[in-house]
Amino acid sequence: MAADKLNILCFVTDQMRADHVAAYGNSDIQTPHLDRLAREGIRFEESFVANPVCMPNRASLFTGRYPKAHGVRENGNTLAPTEEVLPDILRRAGYVTASFGKIHLAPYGMNETRATNEHELFESRKWWAEGNEPPAPYYGFEHLYLTLGHGPYCSGHYQRDLDRDHPGMHARLSRNHALSPPTGTRESWKAAIPEEFHYNTAIADRAIEFLYARERTRPFFAWCSFPDPHHPYSPPRPYCDHYDPEALRFAPARRDGEWDRLPPYFRDCYEGKIRVGGLEGGTDNITESQYREILAHTYGMISMVDHNIGRVLKVLEETGDLERTAIVFLSDHADLMGDHHLINKGPFLFRGLVRVPTIWRLPGAAKTGRASSALVSAVDFCPTVLDLAGVQAPEGVQGRSYRGLLAGDAVSHRDAVYIEYDETYIKDRLRQIRTADWALTYYANSDYGLLYDLQRDPGELQNRWDDPACRDVKANLLAALLRHTSAADDWLPPKLCHA
Repeated sequence: MAADKLNILCFVTDQMRADHVAAYGNSDIQTPHLDRLAREGIRFEESFVANPVCMPNRASLFTGRYPKAHGVRENGNTLAPTEEVLPDILRRAGYVTASFGKIHLAPYGMNETRATNEHELFESRKWWAEGNEPPAPYYGFEHLYLTLGHGPYCSGHYQRDLDRDHPGMHARLSRNHALSPPTGTRESWKAAIPEEFHYNTAIADRAIEFLYARERTRPFFAWCSFPDPHHPYSPPRPYCDHYDPEALRFAPARRDGEWDRLPPYFRDCYEGKIRVGGLEGGTDNITESQYREILAHTYGMISMVDHNIGRVLKVLEETGDLERTAIVFLSDHADLMGDHHLINKGPFLFRGLVRVPTIWRLPGAAKTGRASSALVSAVDFCPTVLDLAGVQAPEGVQGRSYRGLLAGDAVSHRDAVYIEYDETYIKDRLRQIRTADWALTYYANSDYGLLYDLQRDPGELQNRWDDPACRDVKANLLAALLRHTSAADDWLPPKLCHA
């Protein structure tokens, strides 16, 4: 493959809201390098997950398939090595493939007694602590610098290298070594580890090393994936002190009495009576001042990631690769951050959780500095990247390329996005359809449902599921949801003959 093929660089964050970027209208946060990408590219205002927790949505990004098709229905499943994944498709097409940071296509908590195949162990902390590494290429990545977990639990290559070169340094990520006594706010403190030894810095360092040393006869696909922002909310200096909690705007989408029209598990989660994937422990005792501290630390984590993105972009300019590289920034899902009296994530398909930042910068784009209101989904990411690379998407990909939106040749892409969430802890399956005007959530094993009028109620505060005035809208959306969830069923294996 010719070296002048388009390079592709992906910056990925974890649990980051779209409205936590200055370019999306947040005047409190400082994200100059993301803002630059937005000025020079296109910002998607209506970009949504296929599933609002880490593993299922990352698997959808890598495969272009919905969770019930690729099999990672919730955190704790493993993406089968038989699935066609984006980096391996590009590797076979001649790309150099590299990953720095978080992948999370296999569980962190797996052990030998529960695993049915060795590949289920490849991202488990125990397996790594025993000195193991996955075989190369790993999900198609020839070059691998892997991190596992978050905050003081961040291990993998990062901890292995840090323990070897700077013994005792990793412990300075922990709450026990906080720079100042923790206030008691949930999972929040100021990490004592110096910035230069933090995992965000290490991830950018390895990406920079790759960009300087890479083989230049082949184009590259690089996945630069930061574990932050994510709980625990524990940035190091100077980022832990960068934002004054009391000076930040904190206006979560919530109202008193919401629980009366929501499924019972919402209140149970709020009161800490049950656990769900992505949320453990009640939120009824989190005060506004504590939320503000969490928000300030989250912003600090984002500004640290933004700084490291800037470091990588600078190297792209130095090597002359900037105008030969398609750059995308996105997050795997968001954080409720106080919306609807909740935090983190889980079976709560509200806009604040399922909407993610997505910014593209293409070399020589016809139009830049644009904001698109087109509906796009995480399943569209894989076919879009393949389209840009000039590579045919394999059979079984369910998403659709939105290259036309990037080039300015199209203004719309989908009439609706479809979102799934299977939750073992509540023994139910959520299916959601979102249009520009409405959001409807159906529960497979329960009688309740959610219906929000997004034009009149953008905060999704008034559930209209049982409102007689919405009967026709509800019926039409249920019919559309049936079409979407049926289309998301797997077409593989393909039919090979008549009978």
